[in-house]
Amino acid sequence: MIVFWGLILGLPLLAYGGGVVFCGEKTVSLTERFFVSKIAAAAISAVAWFWTAYECDTIGIDVFDMLLKRFPLQVYVMAAVLTYLTVIWMPKNLPVRALCAILMLIPAELFKTTRLLVPVSGFAYVHVFVAAAYAGAVAGMYGMFYPWRMETAARWLLSRARVACGSVLAALGAMLAVGGFFL
Repeated sequence: MIVFWGLILGLPLLAYGGGVVFCGEKTVSLTERFFVSKIAAAAISAVAWFWTAYECDTIGIDVFDMLLKRFPLQVYVMAAVLTYLTVIWMPKNLPVRALCAILMLIPAELFKTTRLLVPVSGFAYVHVFVAAAYAGAVAGMYGMFYPWRMETAARWLLSRARVACGSVLAALGAMLAVGGFFL
């Protein structure tokens, strides 16, 4: 299962970082189009809302169950309605906001796998996955409230330190993607 998480977390970082390094202007152009894409906003919002519904459905907290499980599949119907409402009411900065929502959801599922691999003491490679998940969650929390600042920071990094930023992303992606095979 950790191989799956290594690929899910690592390959997008590796691909985007490699694109920034080797196809700089094209990747910057695609990034700008992503910031305003309604299709990306709707698709990623749907993934985020349905993943949130899944977490609420399986978390097992009595208060959530009492409110969200009055009839079968209620949380998933709510996710569909909330996806639609989010897309029509919050179109500005929605692709970044939805991507940040997914970054916040990743640790909940990832830690089900990593907790089984953490040693009793000392450092293990699984800690790289845990640190990456926490960093993504913190970035996701910030980006949910300030998506325009995330876009501004991305534009600034891509204009000033494109190769360095892309290299760091590609290296982190490669480390995660390959690291999953060795745990």
